[in-house]
Amino acid sequence: MQLIRKLLFRTRPGAGQNRKIRGLSTAELVGIIVIVGILGALGGTYVIGMVDAAKTSTGNQNAQSLNTVMSSAFAAGAIIDDGTHAAGMIDMTAPGTAAVNELCGAGVTVGTPAVTYKMNPPVGTPASYVLSGTDPTTYKFTYTPASGAGP
Repeated sequence: MQLIRKLLFRTRPGAGQNRKIRGLSTAELVGIIVIVGILGALGGTYVIGMVDAAKTSTGNQNAQSLNTVMSSAFAAGAIIDDGTHAAGMIDMTAPGTAAVNELCGAGVTVGTPAVTYKMNPPVGTPASYVLSGTDPTTYKFTYTPASGAGP
């Protein structure tokens, strides 16, 4: 509070008397605005970079979760969909968005008693996850974000 008072009511000795000068000069105000603008621009760039890094990290973690759910379902007896879309089948057609939709939607139900394998919470952009591999032992999801899209 004392600093504000000093800035607002500075005293300068005049010719034999003290005069109160109120406020900041135009040059001081422009200097402050420029400094705040530079700090804002640098801070904004830093925050945008952090948001992009967080999206990529989340996408990679979601891909790892998809891989875990998928391998657990295959270990429990899920099989690759032969086109009949029966229970316990995972549609592994390229690029894998059908499998992502199954694993994040209703899930894949395997065995008796029935156990449902499902990722929760689901991913928001299934197209950002690409499937590679040729059989259940080598299937793997990776995160490849579309421009501007998040996980």
